Amino acid sequence: MRAKAAAAPDAADVIWLCRRLASALQVDQPILFALDSVAEDAPAALTKPLQCMRESVCAGRSISDALRRLDWPSFISGMVHNGESRGDPSSSLTLIADRLEAEQAAVPPKNRGLYAYALGFGRLGVMLGVGVPILTALETAAAAAPRSRAHDVLMAARTAVRRGADLSDALEPLAPDLPEMTLDMIRDAEREGRLAQALPIVADYLLDEAARTPRRGRKQELRDA
Repeated sequence: MRAKAAAAPDAADVIWLCRRLASALQVDQPILFALDSVAEDAPAALTKPLQCMRESVCAGRSISDALRRLDWPSFISGMVHNGESRGDPSSSLTLIADRLEAEQAAVPPKNRGLYAYALGFGRLGVMLGVGVPILTALETAAAAAPRSRAHDVLMAARTAVRRGADLSDALEPLAPDLPEMTLDMIRDAEREGRLAQALPIVADYLLDEAARTPRRGRKQELRDA
């Protein structure tokens, strides 16, 4: 029978788990030992998720599969799965924690529309950076912003990319509400082959804008990032 935990705990607890588990795996502990060491001083909200993860690993499943069975955001399990395929899940866990911490800096956002785009672009960038295929990454990134314009834009962009379009060309007619400089930066990054590196920078810019009343006139700041 599938072990299933309650809804994901607060972002702070997820960040804590990712960092602690990454540290435990970096010292080459067996997965079960790593989970047990993390569980020793875990926040109460993580008791059940860690128990479910341990049961899944005991049944022969991977860490990513154990996370997937918790019904946590697919971004987390997808990143860890890709890290496992490269023999380095700890780096993926650290990237997840870094991204979630950046997202939390703008909570609660004053501009929810830009915040939704920031979630999507930030997660898209880190997924591309560890080798997740772009179509899979776009779908997972869209899931970070359900019931938002950003979700619809990213899913429509996915359809266009699947048909052969560049991401920037797909986004331009779909997202007139995005700051023009963000699209320019995505386009330049695609031409230079550094899209994965540029998207988190774009996301951080949007997080900054989402945390306050957005204003125009910051193009040069983004260009210099």
